[in-house]
Amino acid sequence: MNRPLLWLLVMLLGAPAAGYLLFRLARGLGFLDPPVDRQHEMRRTILVSLYCFLLLLPVGIYGFEKGWPRAWVLFGVVVSLALVFFSAGGIWAALRLWRLRHPELAKPESPNIEKDLGSAEEDAVVGRKS
Repeated sequence: MNRPLLWLLVMLLGAPAAGYLLFRLARGLGFLDPPVDRQHEMRRTILVSLYCFLLLLPVGIYGFEKGWPRAWVLFGVVVSLALVFFSAGGIWAALRLWRLRHPELAKPESPNIEKDLGSAEEDAVVGRKS
């Protein structure tokens, strides 16, 4: 048995084991449980986005630095699109999480001019000086 065939056999046997270990880790960390609240859901989205960023950015940098071979140009395009997709999802989730945590800062109060004018008119009718 030559070396590439041996590595193929190791990968075929190791891939299901790695998948099962990843499943157990995700279940143990609570990633497979339903989210407790909206903040928990946004935190998960941000975490997945960061992991994708850490995984795909080095692949993209290495590929573009080495000059993608012709057969791998499509792979480079897919990696770039995945980076954009997950980055946008992470940014969107971070903004939503910030709005959830700071509701008073997310929507500024507009000045109520009618309320101020109404109190001045009432003061004039009653005879109070402001």
